[in-house]
Amino acid sequence: METGTQYVVLCMMIYVILTVHRIGAEKVLVVPPAVGGSHWFPLASVGQALAGRGHDVTVVVSQDIVDKRRADRPELRFESFFDQGSQGMNFMAEHCDLLMANANLMGRLKQARFRVVVSQPFFSQCGAIVAAHLGVPHVALLRGDLSGLNSFATGVPRPPSYVPYILSSFTDRMTFSQRVQNLVVSCSAPVVFQWIVGRINIDLVKKYLGEEETLVGVLAKTDVWLYQTDVLLDLPSPRMPNMVDVGGINSQAANSLSEDLELFMQSSGSAGVVVVSFGSQVKTINLERAEVMAAAFAQLRQKVVWRYTGEKPAGLGNNTKLMSWLPQNDLLGHPKSKASFVTHTGSNGMYEALYHGVPMVCLPLIGDQPGNAARVVSRGLGVRLDFNTFTTETLYHAIMQVLAKKSYRETAARLSRLHRDQPQSPMERAVWWIEHVIKHGGLPHLRARAVELPWYQYYLLDVAAFLLAVCSAVLVLIWCSCFLVCRKICRKSGDKLKSQ
Repeated sequence: METGTQYVVLCMMIYVILTVHRIGAEKVLVVPPAVGGSHWFPLASVGQALAGRGHDVTVVVSQDIVDKRRADRPELRFESFFDQGSQGMNFMAEHCDLLMANANLMGRLKQARFRVVVSQPFFSQCGAIVAAHLGVPHVALLRGDLSGLNSFATGVPRPPSYVPYILSSFTDRMTFSQRVQNLVVSCSAPVVFQWIVGRINIDLVKKYLGEEETLVGVLAKTDVWLYQTDVLLDLPSPRMPNMVDVGGINSQAANSLSEDLELFMQSSGSAGVVVVSFGSQVKTINLERAEVMAAAFAQLRQKVVWRYTGEKPAGLGNNTKLMSWLPQNDLLGHPKSKASFVTHTGSNGMYEALYHGVPMVCLPLIGDQPGNAARVVSRGLGVRLDFNTFTTETLYHAIMQVLAKKSYRETAARLSRLHRDQPQSPMERAVWWIEHVIKHGGLPHLRARAVELPWYQYYLLDVAAFLLAVCSAVLVLIWCSCFLVCRKICRKSGDKLKSQ
């Protein structure tokens, strides 16, 4: 009897373990944008983190890059489709159309019964369209939206009085002139980008989801919006419950460096190391600008690690090590790298520097980088130069200013402590929310009712019209009453005068 009881208990334990494993390991589909670089890395990191939690993560990419992606992320599964290599403004639409039109691929995706789709909307809303087509909850991972369609899809206003447009270099403390500029840009620029986004996506929405469906309607079905933002460097703004900050999602404790790189770092002595990286835009640096930078770095007593892939500058100093790729997060977290980070102020690098407490010299190029640089400067975390006009002298003095002025290091250390003082890391928070969506099959209760209201109801124009009508009726009634009373009084007075 005792043996039988033990057998039953053992079977129950095995059943529980298998059941928990089955529930915990779910199928996740990742749909990256047609462009790669910095737009791929956060999605890949999230996918890898989910795979590390036991989930079965599949990524859909074009055939021309699938081998590279597999080599970079062996923990992930990959599905590929033939992309004709289209160019021009419509290449994102054609890329998504080829994906959706691949009957074999879409058939496999439907049969796989994914529990959630994770995508990064960058002009193309392919991930949201795929999720709606498969009938699967959707999670968006994004830095921001130039078109402002996410505001319509979430029902969140972005008051231009204190929320700067994503491409502007303003902070939340704007002068009157800046508020005027911000209002004009916040109203006009999204219209242009909405036209571009609409041109890319609307035909896909109609073709694969039905004529009655709209782009905003598809986006409004997104269960969770994971924003690569943080209140320290991206400023507080209105939020809905399904809008979550995960700024610094790629930041983590530094890993050990390769032997040769570690020797180079240690050779810097007490002076330390300056890290220089322009991320995926490293190829945009022409030789003329590279010569100016190399001459400035050669004057430093610090060692310099520079991610650079072009022709070797003639004025390159002996203190500078060129690398076609570098482990940026690990370098910034190295004790010898507390000196300075020369960067284009891309989102990933900016947050890695914030995480490790490294001051920055900002040389923004395009997109949100000028705004990132402005907020870095406003927080006292670094200085900014114009990439097209800086000279050897101005770059050298900017680096020396950050190195010599104690306040930059103190501010970087303080902001790093604030950024790290969270109950969850940004990656843990992103994974938790994705798993929360999986567990409950979507989170419609977190969506604002605002996205379902007609525009006249959202702005209370119907209520205003009703109140105006009521007030007008009351005023007319009062006026008519006063008119009748006055007329009656005047008539009585006239009759009395006649009788006299």
